[in-house]
Amino acid sequence: MTILRSAFLVFFAATTLACNQVDSAQPAAVSAGAAATPEAGQKPAPVPTTTPTVTPDGQPINPLGAAVLEFQKHVQAYMKIHNEAEGKVPSLKRTDDPVEIASREKALAGMIMTLRAGAQPGAIFAKEFQPYFIKIVQDDFAKRSAADKKALVHELPAKVKVDVNTVYPTTLPLLTFPATLLRALPDLPAELEYRIVGRHLILRDVKANLIVDVLRDVVPIPT
Repeated sequence: MTILRSAFLVFFAATTLACNQVDSAQPAAVSAGAAATPEAGQKPAPVPTTTPTVTPDGQPINPLGAAVLEFQKHVQAYMKIHNEAEGKVPSLKRTDDPVEIASREKALAGMIMTLRAGAQPGAIFAKEFQPYFIKIVQDDFAKRSAADKKALVHELPAKVKVDVNTVYPTTLPLLTFPATLLRALPDLPAELEYRIVGRHLILRDVKANLIVDVLRDVVPIPT
């Protein structure tokens, strides 16, 4: 699925293109550098901001590929916390007992909240990846009919707020996430899922029914 596969294809293509551009530009760069040699006492001219970002070994860095990897790194950091919390709460003795399941879900959510005390929006939706998330959601939204757009966005009740490190409101239905949009977003471990709540894209911990991150006002207002 997906964006990881696409990201690495983009990364490969961008790397090849960038390398060709760097090779073809070398003579001009040398000539320009010689002409721009400062006189004694003068400061060198600043490096142009269009210079490609490169790794320490000189390889060009593709922004999308780097952003995907950064997002996945944040997801894995959260999963370490989730797994630690799972180890600190009692395991289910019966998987068919709704009361026991609800009790453990609450205990797991409380433990994760404790371990993530002070977590802020963007802890997992990494800043580097946020523009790509926004574009993915808005591109998907633009292809939908007016009826689909209205069905996708549900107004939040006045007293309902969604925030990081809070329980997903039990008054909100767990609607099926749009399949085409899901295929366009990065894969998640089984313990996490994407949800659209109002106009916000959230990450929900399935086992703890916990909101672990929020990207606000991503979904366009239906017209």
